[in-house]
Amino acid sequence: MEVATQLGVTRSNVSRMLTAAREQYIVRFEIAYPLDRDPAMEQRLLSKFSRDGISEVIVVPGRETGVGAASHGLLAVGQAGCSWLDKNLHDGQTLGLCWGSTVEAMVDSAHFNRRMDVEVVQIAGELSIDSRFSGHDLVRNLAEKLGGRYRYFNAPATTQDEATAAALMKTEQVATALALARTTDVAVLGVGHYGMDSSNLFLQRAGASDEEIREAVDLGAVGQISGRFYDKEGKQLDLAINRRIISLDLDDLRKIDTVVAVASGSNKAEAVAAAIRGGIVNVLIADSALGHSLEAV
Repeated sequence: MEVATQLGVTRSNVSRMLTAAREQYIVRFEIAYPLDRDPAMEQRLLSKFSRDGISEVIVVPGRETGVGAASHGLLAVGQAGCSWLDKNLHDGQTLGLCWGSTVEAMVDSAHFNRRMDVEVVQIAGELSIDSRFSGHDLVRNLAEKLGGRYRYFNAPATTQDEATAAALMKTEQVATALALARTTDVAVLGVGHYGMDSSNLFLQRAGASDEEIREAVDLGAVGQISGRFYDKEGKQLDLAINRRIISLDLDDLRKIDTVVAVASGSNKAEAVAAAIRGGIVNVLIADSALGHSLEAV
């Protein structure tokens, strides 16, 4: 009422202006509270995986079971990912993003205490796990919230066959996008467990055949990152489906200075542990459900 009086407009007009301002990230309403963490579990996991190159572990409380446990874990890990970026991302850096349910939750809930002159890019072709977000949406939304710039990867993540993928990767546009992705300073990505949740959705989006699925199972696929499947040691598998994916491969990811995995849920433990053993990830942000399972792997 006071705002409406000061502006000389109706309360409904004020409400509409505030809604538009929120959608454009001009104003933000939030409850500020310290990030709750489990330092004891963080230290145990850091000790367990330090020989594999892990330099930092962040564990946030999550619900082990019950209604809403999965979404609660996604949100908690997503907010922790934003907090990590707020503290560690610097002006002039390039941030690489890859689609995934946890990454999407992170971008959706993102807010930052400062503006950063960074460029946000995609490290894989276009694909959506959640129908509300495309890869383009993710980089644009996060860049706008950071106050930085963004660049699209204008190619599909999957193609119908190997020849099409090979031809696309030779085009100037795709070759440039892949080259830019390789120069990222920090990459934030999700981890999928083979045959579950987002990895299953990826296989559906990719139109994986029964033969491709059997091949992945026979060769011991346990996890998936940016459409690349790997075994229990984090080694990328030479699969038919991998040869029709347009994204950085796992060797490219290993060359990026800082790769942050954001993941939640106990069922991802084997896939996350394999990614760590394979030297793909050096910062892990997880919920306590995943943390407990990682201790037992």
